[in-house]
Amino acid sequence: MPTPSGEPPKLVVPGQTAPPASQRLYLTNAGGTVQRTATIAPVARTDPGFYKRLIAELNPLRQTTRAAMAMSGIGLAALALDVAATLNLGNPFLFYDRRERWKEMAGLLEGNRSDLWRSYFDDIAPHWKGQAVEMLQQYVRFNVNGLYSQLGKVSGEMSGAMQNQYKEVLEYDLSVFGLYATSAPVLRAVAAMSAHPVGRVALMTQVGLFMSAVGNLVKQFADVYNSYEADINKLELKLNDLRGAFYQAGDPAKGARDLGLSPTIEDPSRLDQYWVRASKDTR
Repeated sequence: MPTPSGEPPKLVVPGQTAPPASQRLYLTNAGGTVQRTATIAPVARTDPGFYKRLIAELNPLRQTTRAAMAMSGIGLAALALDVAATLNLGNPFLFYDRRERWKEMAGLLEGNRSDLWRSYFDDIAPHWKGQAVEMLQQYVRFNVNGLYSQLGKVSGEMSGAMQNQYKEVLEYDLSVFGLYATSAPVLRAVAAMSAHPVGRVALMTQVGLFMSAVGNLVKQFADVYNSYEADINKLELKLNDLRGAFYQAGDPAKGARDLGLSPTIEDPSRLDQYWVRASKDTR
């Protein structure tokens, strides 16, 4: 639908689109038999086009400001700042999409961890006694449950980091757009009077103010970049720790660690010793 004349264009940002339909995930055992299903949202999300529309609206404004820069006589320095500020523009949807992916992963991990925990205490602990039950409890509590918790924490932190970066990128994009949108009409008006000495001085003054504002935006971007680069580095170190928990020496090429139970838990000759029905044990 076209935008009515005289009204600013509407920029739709990520998060304003309708949520996609859910889908089912089928979980099987080692033999391929479906044990249960989980409902999750699909990972595919449609880019609302905010970034493309912003660039389309920004380019005419840049042409106006560049023309004024050239007429002021200090165009080269101003042009360098213009290029630096606009090259730093980014598509916030990329971070929004990653935020949602990590959030979905954290939720799925927590759901599976809870299902495993409840399966033990609801289906096994009340009905069975013996050494096998103790071994299974240690396996669930210290091996599987612990790893699920670590994965969930890192997924949650990654989702939070992507949310922060989405926010910063969106705010930077809108700050740049707002600066050009407010400066372009002023520079156009002053440039029209630049043939007069007084008008030329006014133009140089306005271009200088514009350069100062753009320089502050470039510095803002550098500060944000360095801050979040440090956050991502910390998360990378945590992921390296998790890699060590799952792989031999932390190297996927050396194969996964054996997180399985002792084979004695299913030894037919020890079933009566290892597995004792709770009703039989209380007689």
